[in-house]
Amino acid sequence: MTGTVVRVAVAGARGRTGSIVSDALGRAQGVELVGMLVRGGADPSAKTFDDVQRLAADTQPDVLVDFTLYPDSKTIALRSLALGISPVIGTSGYTPADLEDLREACADAKLGAVYAPNFSIGAALAMQFAKAAAPYFEYAEIIETHHTGKQDAPSATALATARLIAGAGHPRRAASAVMKSAGARGADEAGVGIHSLRLPGVVGIHEVRFANEDETLVITHSTSTRSAFIAGVVRAVRAVRSLDRLVIGLEELQV
Repeated sequence: MTGTVVRVAVAGARGRTGSIVSDALGRAQGVELVGMLVRGGADPSAKTFDDVQRLAADTQPDVLVDFTLYPDSKTIALRSLALGISPVIGTSGYTPADLEDLREACADAKLGAVYAPNFSIGAALAMQFAKAAAPYFEYAEIIETHHTGKQDAPSATALATARLIAGAGHPRRAASAVMKSAGARGADEAGVGIHSLRLPGVVGIHEVRFANEDETLVITHSTSTRSAFIAGVVRAVRAVRSLDRLVIGLEELQV
């Protein structure tokens, strides 16, 4: 796709993140924002649609960026692939089984897709730093903090980070003989503890705490505005049409 303009549409274009992403894609070099998928109030003359098939027929996008809600997001992504459109997905809530369905749909359509737990470049780096540290520490716990409107817990970023740690090392958790309040120790994802906080005035914070008997290592990433996701989204939009499979995360993308 080098040297060509990528025709892109945005699903969830009126949402908190989708609206920012739509505005940024409208200004991005080498990208043409051709349409938006919205819930209610569609106006084709203004390039807004409430049906994926009508959006595809009228605007012919190469890529559909999705910042809707799960499970609607999965339905939109699968329908996009069936229509020959490559999805770039930033919606959280996907399970490993959902990602396997996407992987199979990409193979059937012979198209690429990108699913990123977090489109922030800094978050992607923090996840890789955690993966690199995992073999050297026995214990690992994650504390993730998001705004009160976030519907899922733990965050997709926290789950993906925990799985990276578990795959690269052998984390274990100290046992608590007496549990005075249910859930006090948080979730357990493959031996990595995850604690989810929901507070107003926060976009997203992820803290990974590693420990041995003699030392601790803390890796923290904080997103102060949703504009932090733009660089990763644009990177994925430019790269996805050169793929023929599902890619999870930003690390493999070449633009």
